[in-house]
Amino acid sequence: MTQQKIRNVSEALFRAKEEEQDVFLCSISKEELERTGFDASVFGFFEFVNIYLQWDGEYQIKYEFDGDPSQTHYFYQHEGGNDKETFMEILEEYLALGEGR
Repeated sequence: MTQQKIRNVSEALFRAKEEEQDVFLCSISKEELERTGFDASVFGFFEFVNIYLQWDGEYQIKYEFDGDPSQTHYFYQHEGGNDKETFMEILEEYLALGEGR
């Protein structure tokens, strides 16, 4: 899976759905993840998380803890109460965090 630079949410959505790619959004520390409002306390100890956008009939965000594919969590668009705007804001935040690297 290539980690190409994504310029905006529209491009990320296109690649995830139309090109059927896992789209890398960012790699951030546990502390940075918690600052986004994500409750990381239920996932035990980890130092960082790689975050991807995927399409599997609907958009989902994949959290891969410490780079271990067996330690993942998925957040589906419908879990946000079908609030597409909130989901897009989350994507924008992760992309912005990725640009700071």
